[in-house]
Amino acid sequence: MARKKAYKGTSVNIIRIFKILKKAAEEEEGFLTVSEIAKRASLHKWTVSRTLDLYMGPIVELVQPPELEAIGLQVKLVKLNNPKLTPDQVISYLRMRSKINT
Repeated sequence: MARKKAYKGTSVNIIRIFKILKKAAEEEEGFLTVSEIAKRASLHKWTVSRTLDLYMGPIVELVQPPELEAIGLQVKLVKLNNPKLTPDQVISYLRMRSKINT
């Protein structure tokens, strides 16, 4: 089975998203929506959602409120699991992850 390749710029997008979530954590904003992250990162919502789902699962807490889904709204709320993470630790995680997947 062929391994999925990351899109060009995925690592850059991960760090951009991480920095936004880190700043939100430092300012005690709590959860951010995918739309808000996309707006702050100047990325498409689809790109942010896909990056969070495929690459940042262990780093972030994703919540999809069932009460909103029940009325047809698909909203992802996101925050860092550990606000003390650094960009270097995220890069190390990505490198380790890519070695495991090869």
